[in-house]
Amino acid sequence: MLKYFAKRIVYLVPTVFLVTVMVFLMIHLIPGDPAALMLGEDATQEEVKVLRHALGLDKPLPVQYAIWLSSIFKGDFGASVHTKRPVAQSIMERFPVTLTLTTLAMVISLLLAIPSGILAAYFHATRKDYLFMGATILGVSVPGFWLGLVLLLFLSVNLGWFPSTGFVSMGEDLWEGLRYMLLPALSLGLYMAAVVARMIRSSMLEVLRLEYVTHARAKGLREWTVITKHALKNAFAPALTTIGLQFGALLGGAVVTETVFSLPGLGKYIVVSIYMRDYPVVQGSILFLAIVYVLINLVVDLLYGYFDPRIEYS
Repeated sequence: MLKYFAKRIVYLVPTVFLVTVMVFLMIHLIPGDPAALMLGEDATQEEVKVLRHALGLDKPLPVQYAIWLSSIFKGDFGASVHTKRPVAQSIMERFPVTLTLTTLAMVISLLLAIPSGILAAYFHATRKDYLFMGATILGVSVPGFWLGLVLLLFLSVNLGWFPSTGFVSMGEDLWEGLRYMLLPALSLGLYMAAVVARMIRSSMLEVLRLEYVTHARAKGLREWTVITKHALKNAFAPALTTIGLQFGALLGGAVVTETVFSLPGLGKYIVVSIYMRDYPVVQGSILFLAIVYVLINLVVDLLYGYFDPRIEYS
């Protein structure tokens, strides 16, 4: 296990390196002068020149990348052009909000997806199966931002069950924090629930046809025990990859959700920084989310062995 973990860490190095290259080029290959865009149309040539020098934009592109990469290794993501605050500090202040939102959305999605996928597979080719699958197609098709606005309109504005906008930390007040987070998490998690439910249904259909499931039934085990103890664990392994990928996608999807619900998370921070042309913030935040996504995939790889005993770490 430790040997496999060490190998995976080594394999992460070229992946993270490619991520840094893509993030760097994505920002620097945007048409126009970043310094001029940051300062606006009223800036003088001298002001643009000073900012270009301060950001190192007057150096060759490979030199800029080398300087930026060396700073990243030291934990320095640069400083915001507008607030002058370190980008790393701002990320650490806002990422817990995004992580809380994403984690709660994932919990909601799994609570919906796992029973739905199991029941759809168990009642395969019946009206219940068609009902579950129709609901998942609807969940995949509905845009998250539109669903968020609908939830705001009905559950917050019309019924008054939840606050419409704002944020309260769960560390300060758990119940109030949940009230503010539930609607954003629901709008973010329903899409993931639909995707994971379809994957679990497909995996369960394959597993329920295998001989060991038939043998378990022949031994007189209760059907619920056969499904949950014998079938679900093995069927869950293929769905684990989808869950890991969707969790990473939720981090990116939080950009829209946090904007709709006015949450002070990393996603909204990126959107505001894009509007303000604060490229150091955008570059550092996107790189941070990309690295988190890579680490999530590493955790998923390590969890495979638990759900599927046939997998050996070597």
